[in-house]
Amino acid sequence: MKINKNFRRQPLIVGILTTAGKSSKITGNLSLFRDIATRLAKKGGKAILFTSDLLTENRLTRGFVFNSRKNCWVTTDFDGVPTVIYNRIPYRKDENTEHFERFKAWCNDQNIPIFNGGFFKKWDVYNALSNDSALKKHVPFTQLIRSKEQLEKQLNKFHSLYLKPNEGSKGNGIFVLSRHEDKTFHIKGHSGMYGTSFFKNIWERKVHPLLQDREYILQQKTDILTHEECSYDYRVLVHQVKGQWVVSGVGIRQSKLNGITTHVLKGGNILIADEMTTEKDIEKIHELALLCGNAIEKGFRDNSNFGFIKEFSMDIGKTVDGEFYIFDVNSKPMKFDEPEIYENGLTHLVDIFLEYE
Repeated sequence: MKINKNFRRQPLIVGILTTAGKSSKITGNLSLFRDIATRLAKKGGKAILFTSDLLTENRLTRGFVFNSRKNCWVTTDFDGVPTVIYNRIPYRKDENTEHFERFKAWCNDQNIPIFNGGFFKKWDVYNALSNDSALKKHVPFTQLIRSKEQLEKQLNKFHSLYLKPNEGSKGNGIFVLSRHEDKTFHIKGHSGMYGTSFFKNIWERKVHPLLQDREYILQQKTDILTHEECSYDYRVLVHQVKGQWVVSGVGIRQSKLNGITTHVLKGGNILIADEMTTEKDIEKIHELALLCGNAIEKGFRDNSNFGFIKEFSMDIGKTVDGEFYIFDVNSKPMKFDEPEIYENGLTHLVDIFLEYE
């Protein structure tokens, strides 16, 4: 990469924190980073990509800037401190490193605010939402899985449960556990299903091995609406601009036939929201999103790992009985394929960064 030796600090510098790839110096949502850089430049600001290992001897001396003429990211010398850090590290494992902890400590020492300091855990999100009087009825029953007896008890009560990694994302590692009227049991993942007449077999062969590597939650499975025999839910993008939570857009994701989640990466589809929703539904989704923003902000306020929470996405389902449930909240939204939602989100992101001028 070409070295730019003439760069000096501008009034507003947004440091976008990412990681190196297997065969590249930077990785992550580079198209989003490019669009942020382009928009900020028009406002007199600058975006610089950093990786946490670039912090050496308590200084950041290099980063990456977008070269619009070459349409690529190039290395730049850097002398100063960013105005704000936007954490877009794409993988949890890269936040569980000494480099990242040292980078956060340096930001704290330099009084640099960190925007979205880390990934959420599903159990923490559940506690934040269920402690809110207006939201608790919109959150499916959830527990950390602690024992065979506990899981069997809740399965007998609800008949069908989601099993989700507490620190999971993108639909990875999710299973549906079901108890049927003929007293058989099935556990279904993205790649197959196992059935038995004995819960003990499900626990010993499938569930207990999962718990050896990481924590799992159990979550009540609800019967959400379907279209052409495939379930669908709402993906909602939310930002906090000038202290107020705003909805940047609502999309719809549909599962594949017999799929267990609606994630596009797991075979799901994108549906057109205007064709599948009513104005009343959209109003309710907006109401829940704004309440969720306040509850998340309150619930994570005392957690120093999260800095300032300024954006999130959420998965909301509407049941066949007309009830709305919040299934998940994500601190680092994936890119929305709907142009209008992406554009609104980008505009709100830049507006947030400009608040730090």
